[in-house]
Amino acid sequence: MLKTGSIIITIWSSLNFLPALYVVIGILFLGKHPPGLYAILNEENIKSLSPEILATVDSIGLFANLSVVALNLLILIAIWKGLNQRILWVFWALLAAIAFAILAGVAADYAVGYAFPEVNIVSTLILVTGFIFSAIGLFRPLPDGSVP
Repeated sequence: MLKTGSIIITIWSSLNFLPALYVVIGILFLGKHPPGLYAILNEENIKSLSPEILATVDSIGLFANLSVVALNLLILIAIWKGLNQRILWVFWALLAAIAFAILAGVAADYAVGYAFPEVNIVSTLILVTGFIFSAIGLFRPLPDGSVP
């Protein structure tokens, strides 16, 4: 069960890592703006913004998405080097860090009038499933009868 939970959380982490990396590449090399900008403004409104405002939005988008990339790299390492080694504090650290990440996603969605509520719902369901499977595998007695 622990391995199944780890795989599910890995899938969730990858589903966050890859789009964030794509956004970073788009902003840095393709002249794109963060997707959140398009959630609240149409193309005409975006074109009417000053270069300074767009640079500020792009900067915030880079910071946020690079932070997502970094967090998810750390999550992947923690899963495969800590959680699967049955290190209990890694489970609790992942749970806390990912809970804050989910809250950040909900808060960001709230700021744009809940433009993407289904993303937060699906994301949370994937995580709950992964953590339930991980907890079952992690907290059940070991073959020798001891509890970790």
